[in-house]
Amino acid sequence: MSINKLPNECLYMILDYFNGFEDLIRLSKGIDKVDYIDANNLWISAYTNWNDDNLFQLFPNLKVMDTTFLFRDEAFNFSEILKNNLQIKGLICMDRVHKNGYLENIEMCASAFNFDYWKTFRPGQLKQVSSYYFRMNELPSFIEYFPNLKRLNLCLGNANKVFYNGPNSFSLKILELGTSDFVEQFTGFHFMDFCPSLESAFFRCWAKDLYVDESIKNYNLRDLVIEDFQVSFSWPLLKKLLSKFPNLHHLAIRNFAELDVNNFDLEELIKLLTKLKILDLRGCNSVKQKSADFLSKYCVKKNRSIVIYYDCENEPNEWPKLVETYESICYGFDFMKHFFYKRFRSLPELIDE
Repeated sequence: MSINKLPNECLYMILDYFNGFEDLIRLSKGIDKVDYIDANNLWISAYTNWNDDNLFQLFPNLKVMDTTFLFRDEAFNFSEILKNNLQIKGLICMDRVHKNGYLENIEMCASAFNFDYWKTFRPGQLKQVSSYYFRMNELPSFIEYFPNLKRLNLCLGNANKVFYNGPNSFSLKILELGTSDFVEQFTGFHFMDFCPSLESAFFRCWAKDLYVDESIKNYNLRDLVIEDFQVSFSWPLLKKLLSKFPNLHHLAIRNFAELDVNNFDLEELIKLLTKLKILDLRGCNSVKQKSADFLSKYCVKKNRSIVIYYDCENEPNEWPKLVETYESICYGFDFMKHFFYKRFRSLPELIDE
């Protein structure tokens, strides 16, 4: 007899004998070696029969579905499942969804490639989007269609010298941009100029050159990560870029082996960013103990407090580690907790606010 067919009173009696999630985990492994449950997540084998298990009644608070590794599409009508379970707000792997009309309840989604969003969602519906491949020239119409976006994570394709010419994105708080291939000129910072409310940004690209308009400032940006740029990043170019964000609190410029930052440059940087509190320069070969000592003495002299991280033989245990592990979903709209110390490829696909 399936457990789903038991009366609720019997289920309550059974659950009274369990001592928390540890017992439930052991039970799930005993019944099915592939299915797995913990405090926040439910993993289901691709061969589990969802209809027989009646999973959505057992888990009425399920908020996000990830169908990335589900290969038996013909067995499920996901549009129907979503329409009948309005508590589901997030969807990962959009190409698993049958296009049977609008998905009214979805507020955040992740897709492997461009998707027909106008056929799937109503204007203004989405608040978060992640896409592994998104064409830069389609970004203006996308932003116009979804003016309520709070977070956008895109790996841009066909982005060489393509300038954004669409409306402002006034709601966007977190932006993560990368490129899928090498470009002559990266224009991602130009797109930032159309995001006046932006508070946190993460960039990774392969480019020969950057386009930077230093005349346009963003006074709301607090967190900035620039990682693995395949570009000759000189101090004058970096200074030009950072001058756009005078109220930065946390700055990471990581894995720039050829970036030469000497004591004079560090002094200019902290004079430029008067509210800077954290400076992460790990992976920049020119930044060593001497630079850290200089910064420490300068901060004492000017009565400022700035923590600097850099490559050293014995990295202190209290320094936050650069995280390589990947979590598709994180909890809480906190850039410093879930983004700042990660690599671009390890960033979460969706945030459960």
